[in-house]
Amino acid sequence: MEEKIAEYLVNRGYTSLSSSIAQVKVFFRVDGDLAMSVLMIDGRKMIMSVEAFRMIKAKTLEMFRNKGYSNVRLFSLLLTQNVMNFGAIGTQEELSWIVDLRDNRLCIFDNEVADFDGLRAGLEQLLEEGGEMNRITIAGALKEFFLHSKAPVTLALILVNLIIFVTLSFKTLNFDSYFMLEHGALSLSRIMANYEWYRLLTAAFLHFNLEHLAANMLALWVFGERVEKALGKAKFLILYLVAAVMGNAVSLVVSLLSGANVVSAGASGAVFGIIGALFAIVIKNRGKYADLTGGRAVFLVIYSVFSGFAGEGIDNAAHIGGLAAGLLMGFILYRNRETNEEISQEGKETPE
Repeated sequence: MEEKIAEYLVNRGYTSLSSSIAQVKVFFRVDGDLAMSVLMIDGRKMIMSVEAFRMIKAKTLEMFRNKGYSNVRLFSLLLTQNVMNFGAIGTQEELSWIVDLRDNRLCIFDNEVADFDGLRAGLEQLLEEGGEMNRITIAGALKEFFLHSKAPVTLALILVNLIIFVTLSFKTLNFDSYFMLEHGALSLSRIMANYEWYRLLTAAFLHFNLEHLAANMLALWVFGERVEKALGKAKFLILYLVAAVMGNAVSLVVSLLSGANVVSAGASGAVFGIIGALFAIVIKNRGKYADLTGGRAVFLVIYSVFSGFAGEGIDNAAHIGGLAAGLLMGFILYRNRETNEEISQEGKETPE
């Protein structure tokens, strides 16, 4: 496709220029005192940042000025097999289009120009045999990113936690107990007095500071990706929510028995639920799942529990409650390949 696009540009009167970067080809044509230039960037084997892209543009403009062209209009074609590799550029650069080589389509963000030097129709014709032409939105690009991710639910949960934390940060930078209480943190007195049972869930999406959030989200990504792959999206979401609620429920019971009315929040109960489910998955696979062995799984559980007791201000009851809930849910929800084969054999006659 790269060669076809280059040939198309030459047929439209563009001249090819040499470039010091192997993945970048420069084409231009002169229209009066205006130099119309097209950068064709082959991004199939790289992810380019906005800063790197703008640096390439700046060097190209400098090259044209050194050749005596003061009036240059620079346009970019970004060739890739993953639209999101250039998604940030597409949302910030008006004079650029993304050529999706995976689905053979031309992707044009809302903020980008609808046409450049009359090139769009010809490019659409080149790609027509392989797929449809789409003018996509930023929301559509994000949707595509999640759909092609191996762990879309894990990514979505991380995103929700981040959005909530950032949104609350606009209100205050002091996430004290009173502020957290007013925004859904777990509290025995509030639940007992006003029956605010929703706090069992909302508390799992609140964090006291950036360090608290980062630690939980890192653990969610590391363990969540594996468990989501094993369980599937729907079951993984059920696991996460149940572990979050059960972890907070155990924390509530411990508060009731001890008489301590603490304000607690965080996704750690749900994260421990994921760890518990991972342990169950390893057990159901006879002591090994992917790169995780039974010994490593036991060490992971013991380390996770005792690291909580070693720290200060940590809701260990929620950890243990989430871990237990996740372990149980893991046994219930996970079906390994051998189990599925046994189920598929039920009802079949045994040959004599």
